[in-house]
Amino acid sequence: MHFPVGSGGLGAPRALQQLVNEEFAAAGAPVLDPGRHGIGLGMAAPTLVAFGDEAVRQRFLRPLWTGEEVWCQLFSEPGAGSDLAALGTRAVRDGAEWVVDGQKVWTSLAHEAQWAILVTRSDPNVPKHQGMTYFICDMTAPGVEVRPLRQATGEAEFNEVFLTGVRIPDAHGWARSARAAGGHHHADERAGGHRRPRRTPRGRADRRARPELAGAPEARELRTPDCTTRCCACGWTPRRPD
Repeated sequence: MHFPVGSGGLGAPRALQQLVNEEFAAAGAPVLDPGRHGIGLGMAAPTLVAFGDEAVRQRFLRPLWTGEEVWCQLFSEPGAGSDLAALGTRAVRDGAEWVVDGQKVWTSLAHEAQWAILVTRSDPNVPKHQGMTYFICDMTAPGVEVRPLRQATGEAEFNEVFLTGVRIPDAHGWARSARAAGGHHHADERAGGHRRPRRTPRGRADRRARPELAGAPEARELRTPDCTTRCCACGWTPRRPD
């Protein structure tokens, strides 16, 4: 509901989403499995809307919403887990493309995904929390190798992914360093016409930086009394059951 018109949504307050979900469920409408599509819906789609150009949004959003394409997350590495800024996977600019080499680990759905959200080190000469670039990676591209990690149960829910000379178009990357940007999208402040919202001391998005949320407070009454999930869009804090 809260995604922009033309990008899968109606530009409505996020607080309406639960009501829409309930109406769909009551009507027997099919739903996307969050275990299979959680990365795409929860992480890839918001990034594509915020930073992707029109061509990127048109190409990727519809098959994501319909469940035709599965996404995975290539963040964690053998030496970079919770400290993502310690990542060692390198991306080197080569004309209109980037060449990526490295290893990722603990990747759910890598053996099923068509696309991945990938974070790399694109500029090793700046502080580690800078010089990183976020890419859309084709999991069927030459140089992408997925190896299952077998668990004690015999199942392989996770994978390690090796990236060897993987070539990614410049249009599919967003940088966090002006030095790394070199002409491609710079996401530190602005990309695709969107600015990252300021944060308050409590970590809530500053509403003055999010004019699209201007109508959200009125939607608070639509929440059920026993809802215990805080809506990060409208800042509504739920009342726990008595």
